[in-house]
Amino acid sequence: MRRSLTLAVLGAGTVVGAALPALAQTADGEWRADIEITVAGSAVDDETPLAPAADNAMASALLSVTRSDTFENGLTLGWRGAVRYERDAPSRPAFAGALGACPATNAACPRLLASGGFFSPVSPAAGLSAGGGVVDEGPFGAVETAAVSLEGPWGESVLGLDSGAAARLDARAPAVLRRVSAFSPGLDPTGLGVTRARNDVTGSSLKATYMSPRWIGFRVGASYTPEANERTGDFDPDVDGGGQGKAGLENVWEGAASFARQFAEQDLRVRAALTYTSAEATSEAIVMPGIRAFGEYEAWGAGLELEHAGWTGGIRWLSSNNAWESGGGDYEAWEAGLVHQSGEWRVGIEGGWAEDRLSGIEGASWLVGASRKITDNLELGVAWSAADADLPVLMSPSGSHINASNDGLVVELSVRN
Repeated sequence: MRRSLTLAVLGAGTVVGAALPALAQTADGEWRADIEITVAGSAVDDETPLAPAADNAMASALLSVTRSDTFENGLTLGWRGAVRYERDAPSRPAFAGALGACPATNAACPRLLASGGFFSPVSPAAGLSAGGGVVDEGPFGAVETAAVSLEGPWGESVLGLDSGAAARLDARAPAVLRRVSAFSPGLDPTGLGVTRARNDVTGSSLKATYMSPRWIGFRVGASYTPEANERTGDFDPDVDGGGQGKAGLENVWEGAASFARQFAEQDLRVRAALTYTSAEATSEAIVMPGIRAFGEYEAWGAGLELEHAGWTGGIRWLSSNNAWESGGGDYEAWEAGLVHQSGEWRVGIEGGWAEDRLSGIEGASWLVGASRKITDNLELGVAWSAADADLPVLMSPSGSHINASNDGLVVELSVRN
């Protein structure tokens, strides 16, 4: 992290230094600081043996700072930074983790061979694995943003620790609550969520991004990340648990195209996106002599959002080859949601499904609930959250699976300025 932060600062200084001769007098910008704190309590049943435990107390705090200076020549120089401190499900920090109990020492379980013995492969798309030790425990912190941007008639260029083009131009299904969700969750009270249709394998790793202006509703973007090694509160691209083998993605390219349009006469807003990611795996692990475990990574994503008369509906899809060289290790996920906003009330339902063939994990989750803005800074939400997952568990020399199911009531309180 220190290396990436240093490179980000140096890169930002280079961009600003190169741009200064072209910048005329500026209108004075102001630094803005925002903070959002979310706490969630739940009463979730988790009676399935060998399944990840649910958690009844979670919290997330995000501090962000931004500044924007517009110059006489029309260029806008932006600065933004954000750090997050979070306590998620103890065995599933940043979504990653081992689900099930299928050790790589047994030939019936997913495994790869590297220096030191057999390891359980980790899905690059989702961070899931069938075996290995606990990735992390307790609260953790992450630098989610430390970037500088330059925007003009030609579009926007960004350099630093930030989300890539595929994530920034994405279209997604709406969520009912702020951080607790049935898909791509920031906080997962069930501990069994496996649905992540966000096309993002770099997290907040150092990258360069270009975003075009929007033409008649259309916008395109591209990003390059030298090494995927920085996690956010929602995803860890460099997950490293005991007994687990990761792909180690480098030279990550992202491309995205989006369409966003407001049709005033029909009271309809449409947003759609198509995303693509490719990367190189650096792992030298093998599945058998002469056959590498990991190779070229590819992922396609698509999303659609519709808003009309207070209703918002959306769907998002992701398909990845998980960089598994011999094939048959794909990850696929679907997310869908429908919410209605009426005054200070927000009610809705959301759900997701995913299958990770690399780790042998398949699961579905859903959430139905409501939230209300108590004040401009305070929001309270209540929901019923449930998740089911088919997990690989070594019950005999031939291997087997168990079906785990956690569900219960969730209460979320969010405070922000």
